Amino acid sequence: MHFHAGRDGRPLELPLVFGHFVPWFTLKGADFPLPSGDQALFDFMPVIEDYRHWNDSRAGYRRTHHHMPEIGRYDSRDPAVIEWQIRTALEYGVSGFIVNWYGRYSVENVITLHWLRGLDRWNAAHPDAPFLYFISFDSQAQWPTEGKKPVTMKEDFAFIRDHLITDAYLRRDGRPVFSVFPYQDNCGEFRAALDDVFGHDGADLLWSGAPRSAGENACYAWVQPDRETVDLGSPYCWSDPDSVGEGYLRDVYAAANNAPGGCGYIMHGVWPGFNNQLVAWAWSKDPENPRIRPCVIVRESTRGNTLERTWRVYMDYLERWSAQDPGARVPAPLIQLVTWNDYAETTTLEPTRDYGRAPIECCRNHLVRARELWRKRTR
Repeated sequence: MHFHAGRDGRPLELPLVFGHFVPWFTLKGADFPLPSGDQALFDFMPVIEDYRHWNDSRAGYRRTHHHMPEIGRYDSRDPAVIEWQIRTALEYGVSGFIVNWYGRYSVENVITLHWLRGLDRWNAAHPDAPFLYFISFDSQAQWPTEGKKPVTMKEDFAFIRDHLITDAYLRRDGRPVFSVFPYQDNCGEFRAALDDVFGHDGADLLWSGAPRSAGENACYAWVQPDRETVDLGSPYCWSDPDSVGEGYLRDVYAAANNAPGGCGYIMHGVWPGFNNQLVAWAWSKDPENPRIRPCVIVRESTRGNTLERTWRVYMDYLERWSAQDPGARVPAPLIQLVTWNDYAETTTLEPTRDYGRAPIECCRNHLVRARELWRKRTR
């Protein structure tokens, strides 16, 4: 199993850390128009709002972020911001971003095109320190929300193939890697769309949670507490802010190693916490509906630092895998930082003015040890 970038078949050192990256922030929507060549890709242009995702016009309290970026509020299309994010990520051992993508005719796609131009500039100027990426296809791409015009999965993947995959795209043994952020159990539909566009089993599909045996190549973990502390029918559905997801992560590993259809590999997830109290979608509009959030996982719990606790699960599993424990057969070559910059749900690891750089430094320190263990197993 070799991960590499684009046509460069040289294997990358494992494990790889990727930050989940949301390309959706603006200051003034009219700023940074797309170059004409990219504009020609759109026969429908979504409206780009001012202060997108910094303010939420649907919320009574307009600010939607608890933390302030180290460089202040920014526009994701700004070349200087893109350069700062890439440089900072590489400084702390992050090999690339997992770009959260919402479909061909979405604001996120417009911003992704800007981001790819910034990535190309960086990689051209720093051939010895390239930055990589792959796409997380968000199921909301199929919804006509936030100004999007949905198209079929097949058309979306064809657009990605033709316009968004560059030599910096992550591949596994020649196959482009995709994760899916699902809102329903339709893994088979995504597998079929990928096969239509990339050829039979021509792309890797990573699905959230336990393996489905529905055509996915791998599974990944996403921020959530342990199962026994979740009650979706209650007024407070995440009942224990100290439950940071260690049990959930171990459950994913166990399911991957016992999947009837097998599991090729696992993408581990680490997160610093979760808090969506400031965003409108966390609250029910119906006062009679008991399913009211918010959902909270604290950054500092009574049982320790959340980021450290989620890293510890990975390191424990990697120790077992390195020792060839039969209960840890499935490799975990990828680690997803959940997230790099989702300020709305307070999962950010990007440096900020309040918590600083300590969280991303923690990630770098664990990565050093993780690579030592990987080399021990594979040499």
